[in-house]
Amino acid sequence: MLVVTRVCRIFLGLLIIALVGAVPDPPGDQILGRWLFPSQGSSVNIYRQGNRYFVRVAEVDQAGEKNYGLVKDSVLIRDLGYNGADWTGGRLTHPKTGMSLSVEVHMEEPRALTVTIYKGIKLLRKTFVMTRQ
Repeated sequence: MLVVTRVCRIFLGLLIIALVGAVPDPPGDQILGRWLFPSQGSSVNIYRQGNRYFVRVAEVDQAGEKNYGLVKDSVLIRDLGYNGADWTGGRLTHPKTGMSLSVEVHMEEPRALTVTIYKGIKLLRKTFVMTRQ
C-alpha cells in the first residue's frame, strides 16, 4: 500500500509539472521571428520582453544603410502592445533623423505584416509590408 501511495504522489507531481510547463504562448507571440523589409535586403528580429514587443535590426544591406541609416543590432521599434487584433502603441526612432514616430502592426496572414508609421494623425502615414523570412 505504501508503494502505491508513493507512486501516485510521484505521478501527480509529474502531471502538475507537465501542466504548468504546458502554458500556451500569448497570442501576440505570432509576430515573433525574423522579418524582411520590402526590398528583401535588410531584416529585423521581433522579440518580446514582458508583455511588450520590440524590433531589432538583424541584417542590413547597403541600401538600408545608405537610405535609412539602419545599423545592425539597433532597436528600431519599442513598446508595441498586443490588443487582441493588432500590435499598437509602439514607437519607432528613425535611425537617420532620430525622429520618433508612432507604429502599428497588423498581421494579414502568418507570413505578412503590414506596418503603419505615422506622426501625429494617421492621415499622414507610411505603410509597408514585411514578409516572414
